[in-house]
Amino acid sequence: MNELKKQELFEKNDKIANMVIERAKRDFPDDIAIIGLSGSFQTEDFHENSDLDLII
Repeated sequence: MNELKKQELFEKNDKIANMVIERAKRDFPDDIAIIGLSGSFQTEDFHENSDLDLII
């Protein structure tokens, strides 16, 4: 995968993760202690069709 595509995926996933975090803070302020990244994006072993794995 070329560097441009890799950067686009990082930016897309960053945007999605931030949306999830903001929604969790808004809707469940006292119920969620941590949101973590797992899977291929955490290990940097991803490809163009990889999904974003979050642990909530």
